[in-house]
Amino acid sequence: MKIEKMSLEDLTEVTHLAEQLGYPNTVEEVTQRFVEMINDPDYALFVAKTDRVLGWIQINHEPKTLLIGPRADIAALVVDENSRSLGVGKALVKRAEEWARENKIELVRVKSNTKREAAHRFYQREGYTLAKTSHMFSKQLK
Repeated sequence: MKIEKMSLEDLTEVTHLAEQLGYPNTVEEVTQRFVEMINDPDYALFVAKTDRVLGWIQINHEPKTLLIGPRADIAALVVDENSRSLGVGKALVKRAEEWARENKIELVRVKSNTKREAAHRFYQREGYTLAKTSHMFSKQLK
């Protein structure tokens, strides 16, 4: 398995993996977002590959606010359901953390749905600690 930057050629498999996590999108939608992000230094997208994409991660540089300094947020981590517990997620998180260090970011955060208990155990094994529990509210603006 190798970890590399995500490319246009990976997007069909990336889209399929996102569906496994409960985020249905078309390849066209994912491609449009990818093209907008790929050259922006505040985003990094990596895939774990053999002869196919086993998983992927997105990490974003988040700007400072009055309440907290700059940080990186793992915005998405998806590992194929047939490739879990094989070190794929661990390798992707390690690469995301390396990207954060390369960009002089000292804090990495990740949000995880309360129902994803296996993911919580994974992040704790990787050295992440539960910082807080909160609710997310959203409003669709038209």
